[in-house]
Amino acid sequence: MQVLLCVGEDAGPLAPALATAWREAAPSCDVTAVVLPGTPSDTVPPGEARPALAGVFVPLGALGLSSVAGPEEGPLAGPAAEADLVVVHVPVLDGTTLREGRVPAAVAAAAPHAVPVVVLAGRSEVSRREWSGAGVSGVHETGPDAATATARVARTWAPSWA
Repeated sequence: MQVLLCVGEDAGPLAPALATAWREAAPSCDVTAVVLPGTPSDTVPPGEARPALAGVFVPLGALGLSSVAGPEEGPLAGPAAEADLVVVHVPVLDGTTLREGRVPAAVAAAAPHAVPVVVLAGRSEVSRREWSGAGVSGVHETGPDAATATARVARTWAPSWA
């Protein structure tokens, strides 16, 4: 089973620990870790308000464009096409991180290939209805011990008989 583990630049030494925990819990898996650039919302300390999102509607035709860059052009395009499961780690899963940054990038890259996306979140603040609507197949809170929680998630999504 091919697992694509997406972490942010903010993960630091946690990234190899998560990959190792997954490999040890599900030895039949081949885990590829990908570090994705952070977003402005990733840098907001826990407990502080996130900046409000501002949106501007710009018709593509007015710019002379017929389309925008799709998931097939991003850093996850190739790895997501080869994966059986995409796992994304975020410190907090809330309305903002569900719609910008690593999670929607992983969903956009995995969707054309019908690959499920699972989120490992230190803390989740969204409902099942919200994350399901965003294309996420599962959300698991890791709490302070992300490596132990990752091992549990690995045994759930990649059981020994897989």
